[in-house]
Amino acid sequence: MTFHKMSALVLALSTAGAAQAALTAGDIAVIGRTNNTTPDAFSFVALSNISAGEVIYFTDNGWTGSAFRNTVNDGDGNENLLKWTAGSTIAAGTIINTATSSGFTTSGAVPNNVGGGGSFALLALATGGDQIYAFQANGTNLPLINVSTHLFAFDDTNGFENATGTGDGGITPGLVNGTTAVSINGNVAGTQALKSSFLGETHTRAEWLSIIGTAGNWSTASALPTGTLAITAVPEPTSGAIALAGLAVAGLVARRRKAA
Repeated sequence: MTFHKMSALVLALSTAGAAQAALTAGDIAVIGRTNNTTPDAFSFVALSNISAGEVIYFTDNGWTGSAFRNTVNDGDGNENLLKWTAGSTIAAGTIINTATSSGFTTSGAVPNNVGGGGSFALLALATGGDQIYAFQANGTNLPLINVSTHLFAFDDTNGFENATGTGDGGITPGLVNGTTAVSINGNVAGTQALKSSFLGETHTRAEWLSIIGTAGNWSTASALPTGTLAITAVPEPTSGAIALAGLAVAGLVARRRKAA
C-alpha cells in the first residue's frame, strides 16, 4: 500500500460513523400501501438512522422523465404532496405508518406557492395504479421543484414509464429498480405490502433493499406492516483499529525517510 493510500485510509477510518447531515437513496423504503380507504395510507421503513429534524416529502405526482407533473403552476403538483418531519432520532428498522405515526404535515399551504395554489395533504392513491415517491428538498419552498435527493420510488402499475397522466410515472434520478425502487403488478384496490414472512427476518440494509425491491416479494395483505425490521449493523472501526492504521503510516514514513 502506498503512503498516500494509507493516509487516505486513516482519514476514512477516523471520520467513519460521523453524523450524516442528510439522507441518501435507500435510507428509507416504502413497504406497503392501501389505496381503497379514506384517507389512503402507506408504510415506510427507515433503513438507516434518521436524525431528529430531518424532513422527507412524499408525492404521488408522476415523474415525467425530467420533473414531477404539473409543478409549474401548482405547489402540490397535479396530485398530492405530503411532508414528514422526524420529531426525534428514528432508529434504523423503524416502520412509519401515515395512518398511525406522528410527524406528518397534512394541511397548510406549500411555502412560496406558484400562483398561490397547493397545500400539504395525505396521498390519494388511484386503485388503477399509482406511485409513491420519497425525496428531500433544498429548503422549504416548492419542494416538488427544488428536489435535492430522491430516496425511494414505489410503483404498482407493473412498470415505470414517464408520466403523461395521473396514473403513471417514471423512475426518479439516482434510483435503481430492484433496490432503491420497486414496481409491482398490484394495480388493484386494497392493501399490497412486503410479504409478512420477511418481517421477522434479519438482514443488512443492502439485503433489505434487494428484498423490498423485488416485486415477487410483495403480495395482498390484510394490513400495512408495523413495528420494526431487524437490520444487521455494519461494525464501525474501533479506536484500536484507527490507532494501528496510524502506526502503520508512521512506520511507512520512517522507512521512506531512512531510505532517502
